[in-house]
Amino acid sequence: MPELLVTMLMMLLVMSALYSIFDMSLRVFSFGNDKTEAVENVRLGLERMERELRGAYPYDRTSGNLALFPGFATNPSNSITFGNDLDADWQIQSDTATEQVTYSLSGGEVLRNGQPLVEFVQPDGLTFTYCKTLTSCPSSISESEIKMVRIDLAVSVDRGPANPATQTLTTDVALRNRGG
Repeated sequence: MPELLVTMLMMLLVMSALYSIFDMSLRVFSFGNDKTEAVENVRLGLERMERELRGAYPYDRTSGNLALFPGFATNPSNSITFGNDLDADWQIQSDTATEQVTYSLSGGEVLRNGQPLVEFVQPDGLTFTYCKTLTSCPSSISESEIKMVRIDLAVSVDRGPANPATQTLTTDVALRNRGG
């Protein structure tokens, strides 16, 4: 009988150790999977922003208004509004969601025209920096001097309250339709 109790105790210890290893590997896998999914969603959203922003179009070429970004005020900013002329009438129709595009940050999501585009974004994780060149992004810049927009998007995956994993993705977008 004592040999049986010792054997059962040893088996219980071995099983408990194996369960701990199994549980830890499941948590590590789950976290890695969550982080990969979050970063891939952010990358896809960033690529969409980049593609649409690259084709930003002056708001009203018929009246000589060559502004790409109406309401441009600060550099850097956490939101951006621009137009894409889809019907080739040289004007951006502000009443249609297809030609006027606004990207902004709300809570932990990047919104495109008020609709969620990217999740898991840090509270101040979206930044648009307006630049003259790749290396010159002054804090004081006029709308007509903007030739490139740098987008920084920081994603955060919660690993627990003490230490969320964060990653920042950055891209530089050269504007195709700048000027007349």
